[in-house]
Amino acid sequence: MTPAPAAGPAEAVLDHVDDGADIIVPLANGEPVTVLDALEAGAHRFRGVRVHQMHALHDRPYLHGTMRDHLLHVSYFLSPVTRPAFHAGGCELVPNNFSEVPRLLRETTKCSLVAAAAAPPDRHGYFSLGTNCDYAAPFIGRVPFFLEVNERMPRTFGRNQVHASQIAGWTRVDRPLVEVPPARPGPVERAIAEHVAERIPDGATIQAGIGAIPNALLERLRDHRDLGVHTELLSDGLIDLVDRGVVTGTRKRLRTGKIVGTFALGTGALYRFLDQNPAVDMLPVDYVNDPRIIAQEETFVSINATTEVDLVGQCASETVAGRYWSSSGG
Repeated sequence: MTPAPAAGPAEAVLDHVDDGADIIVPLANGEPVTVLDALEAGAHRFRGVRVHQMHALHDRPYLHGTMRDHLLHVSYFLSPVTRPAFHAGGCELVPNNFSEVPRLLRETTKCSLVAAAAAPPDRHGYFSLGTNCDYAAPFIGRVPFFLEVNERMPRTFGRNQVHASQIAGWTRVDRPLVEVPPARPGPVERAIAEHVAERIPDGATIQAGIGAIPNALLERLRDHRDLGVHTELLSDGLIDLVDRGVVTGTRKRLRTGKIVGTFALGTGALYRFLDQNPAVDMLPVDYVNDPRIIAQEETFVSINATTEVDLVGQCASETVAGRYWSSSGG
């Protein structure tokens, strides 16, 4: 049994940041809000520090280039917060494939520190990255972590466990996670879902994105049997399929019986579903989104929305009218 070191103030992260540091921050609810607050407040102490993050949920002054010489945001997936900041020149964007972000960070940054949100440590001294694994988990044991431990973060399992010996420090908070209610499908989305659902056989392993069409499709799969889940994003639509016995994972070739994802974003119901759930494996994105891994599943069906389709069937999911909208995802 290894006790965790005592929690300290979020400002203690500044002791682990030098000029030119590259700080890696997980996406969505993996962001340690108070730790980034401290970095912003103390940004005058250093120069040339870059924060590398996908899909930031919290708007901040530094995102808009207000302290560019001291602290610069580098995005790998634009969000409603960072999209206008990028278009105005306040932050940078690195085009990428999500599965390759861990390699990109290893090869193009110093990987100085990972700052992440986490669930409280267990009696063995392990912290869980909760809703996240994504591109941060591959650095466990290789890069020091500074954690914001949130009492409301669900404890999840998989390859997102950080031992007390692997952290530079941590602080404790008790605040709600950001919730994203499921988009309500309309008649058009339901009609599309009907066409897609009939092409998904029983026993298939599925990946579903976020939005009204994926939500409509998940509702339409209620009468299917023995579906497996291997998906980038875990969302609320999954809960009903598990409760109904539709998702069992018994026909999956890899991690049979397990629901596999790399991050979760939804409502409190989803976060409660994930907490202490041994059926869910949170795994790094360089495994989950690797096409060589996905190809090992005999019947794999990927369901995603897109932004534009041309007359020969080519889809654009990263841009709208030629301007970057997000980046590469599922």
